[in-house]
Amino acid sequence: MSNHAYHNKGFGVAFIWIMLLFIGLPAIMILSIDDGFYKFGQMRGVTSDCWQNSKHERVCREDNSCKFLRNFCIEEVYRWKAK
Repeated sequence: MSNHAYHNKGFGVAFIWIMLLFIGLPAIMILSIDDGFYKFGQMRGVTSDCWQNSKHERVCREDNSCKFLRNFCIEEVYRWKAK
């Protein structure tokens, strides 16, 4: 038995692999079905000046009230405070 303290060597690599295999790969697979990347880009406004907020309302750059970039773009700021 060793008297050395436990080390976390390899934890970062294992964590990255887990994230890629269980989050990244399924997301890519789901978005690749039926023009998913195009629909995601269109809905989130990646290529345009307008996008949908959490209430599925159309929000454009000139009239947005977003708290952070394109997030929380409703008058109540947070979705759970909305009526």
